[in-house]
Amino acid sequence: MRLTKYSLLALAFCLILISSEIFVEIRQHPVKGPKPDLQSIIKQHPQGWQAISGSSVVPSTQNNPYDLVVTQIYKRADGKAASIVMTWSYDGFHQAGHPQEVCYNSQGFTVSTPKNITLMVGGQNLDVVTFEGRYGDMIEQVIYWRVTGGIHDSALQDNIPMTQRFKEVPRILIGDIPNNLMVRVSTWRPATDPPSTVHIDYIKSYLQSLPPKTRHFLTGL
Repeated sequence: MRLTKYSLLALAFCLILISSEIFVEIRQHPVKGPKPDLQSIIKQHPQGWQAISGSSVVPSTQNNPYDLVVTQIYKRADGKAASIVMTWSYDGFHQAGHPQEVCYNSQGFTVSTPKNITLMVGGQNLDVVTFEGRYGDMIEQVIYWRVTGGIHDSALQDNIPMTQRFKEVPRILIGDIPNNLMVRVSTWRPATDPPSTVHIDYIKSYLQSLPPKTRHFLTGL
């Protein structure tokens, strides 16, 4: 039987429909491997910083949008404290770490305009998002970033080339959905006090103190 252009179009359309069904199934059931040991990673701390007893929390993930959530508060000798939070998900598309400025705003904070800044960590540039959230007479200064599929990703999306995004397409089609890690570091201060760099001091010391493999996992660098 000779195939006409109409039968070829119909065949192509059927193939597209079948591919779409397969793609949806893959997106809904991403390939899963072992979870990272975030609890051990967050417990590592640089010299001069000590964990505040009772500040480590691992919320139940039953009603949580992430597969893992860990947080810890560290204090240095002068009494200044920094809080670090990490979230991780198998599915870096549907369960990616939320833009933190949006989360803070929904919790009643008055949030400043977020900005991208670059921190020098061990001779490498770490792009992060920074903003301030005011709640009553206190201000929380925040920086955060995300790592999707092992690739560093600032949440404002300004530094991700389109070619880099397309590189993820083949992985998605074979079911290798990239995971997502979000790291947030912050510090509180009275609204009447000048801006602080405590959270930045902490994260620089923390990342520099980590083994290269762990630092790469947390930053994608």
